[in-house]
Parts: sequence; structure tokens; C-alpha cells
Amino acid sequence: MHIMGFDIGGTKCAVFLCRLEDDTIIWKERKEIKTTSDWREVLDTLCDYGERMLETHEVCRLDCRIGISCGGPLSPDRMVICSPPNLPGWVLVPIVSYLSDKLQMPARMLNDADACALAEWKYGAGKGSLHMIFLTFGTGLGAGLILNGRLYTGACGMAGEVGHIRLKEDGPVGYGKAGSLEGFCSGGGIRQMAISKAKQMEKEGKRASYQTGEMAEIKAKDVAEAAGQAMRMPQNY
Repeated sequence: MHIMGFDIGGTKCAVFLCRLEDDTIIWKERKEIKTTSDWREVLDTLCDYGERMLETHEVCRLDCRIGISCGGPLSPDRMVICSPPNLPGWVLVPIVSYLSDKLQMPARMLNDADACALAEWKYGAGKGSLHMIFLTFGTGLGAGLILNGRLYTGACGMAGEVGHIRLKEDGPVGYGKAGSLEGFCSGGGIRQMAISKAKQMEKEGKRASYQTGEMAEIKAKDVAEAAGQAMRMPQNY
């Protein structure tokens, strides 16, 4: 059995092809592109890459299924992307039927954190555990729950959305809420804090080590790379 996966994120989207052998995943190929508000263009581009992967690796459509992961909110039947805060323009997107019709393969979708929790529980570090929590730290922040050996999604598929929890009265914004867990811990929140710090340093006549271009272009990735470089530098005591 082969799986063609579509990962829909606020910063980037990706398509990949893999083969399942018992409890092992054998990766074939992966391609990612930048996310835009034009969902049709993004999905069509990913489908084109997916078609090429099928040809390159000589995979028959009858032996392949489509799996989609995307941040919520999703429709209760997990067929439609409703209007995620980190995906502006992706409003009522019938992604399951769209990809299935375009690629002529069965498709299913899960909230990205739920999909990650399920995959980690079945194939990764959570294998064999009865209870498990998986946290996603991307453009946003989400959580997937494995309880009593099953994926737990709650009454409307929103269980585990800890990003909404407010940690402080004020702070970086996540889920439209200042001081939320997503605001402090997600890639989008870290970016907000990094820009705020860079502005403060600029007023002091300094430049942040992670600022390589215009201030508006600062990303969480720049902060992580600067931190990694600083850790590798010899320290003088």
C-alpha cells in the first residue's frame, strides 16, 4: 500500500509519497511549496508534483490512497477546511473531494495534530503507549490526544486545542488572543516576539543577530538558526 500525503500548513504545504510495510514507513519523495491564499493554485501545484511522483516511482493508483493533514477548524465529517486562522483565504475548501477527483484516488483528512499523534503512536516514539499527547509547534500550535489506546477528538473534533489557553494578560497573539499559549510558543508567536525585540534593539543602536534583512522578513527559523550558531560558538569565561 502506498500513501500520498498532503500537509497543509500556514507557512508551507507539502506533498509526499511513501510505502507502508507492516509497521514501517518507507519514504519515496517529498516536495514543499509556499502557502498562499489561492487554495486552488496550491492544491493544483501539489497535485502536479504528486502525479510526477507516481510516474517516477511507478506506483499504480489502485495501490495508493491520499491522506491529508490540516490545522482546524475542519468540518465535523473532516471533509472540508472551514476557515483556519493561519490559512487566510481557505474558507469552506472541499479539499477531500477536490483531491480525490483530481487524482482519482480515495482521500481522507485529519486535523494535523491528530494525524501527527496517530502516526507517532503507531510508528514512532509513542508506539506501544496507552496514553500519549502530541504537540505541534508550527505556524500555529495544536495538540493530538491518544487516550486508552485510541485517538480522542472530542465531540466536534477540537479536543486538545491547548493553543487557546491564555498564559498572560498580554503578549504575542495566537488564535486572535494576546498572551495565549500559541502566541508564546508557535512559530508565528516567536516571530512576533523576535520582531518586537529587534525594534527595541534598533532604538538602542543595535542589531539583532537573527535579523539578516528587513525587519518584517524575520522568521522563527532565523531565531532558531542564530541560537544554534551561538551555542556552537566557544564561550569565554
